[in-house]
Amino acid sequence: MAKAGMRRPDPKDPHGTESNKKQRFPKNDAPPVPELHGKVKSGKKAAKP
Repeated sequence: MAKAGMRRPDPKDPHGTESNKKQRFPKNDAPPVPELHGKVKSGKKAAKP
């Protein structure tokens, strides 16, 4: 429900993500970073570089 002094938006108007605008940004060409394996992944100490 709208607060006092605020206009009520028309429910027929598009709102939020219901528009037809496409996001135009370049594809990420960087390869994924390798994931840590084994004991290093589950430990609390920082990984060695």
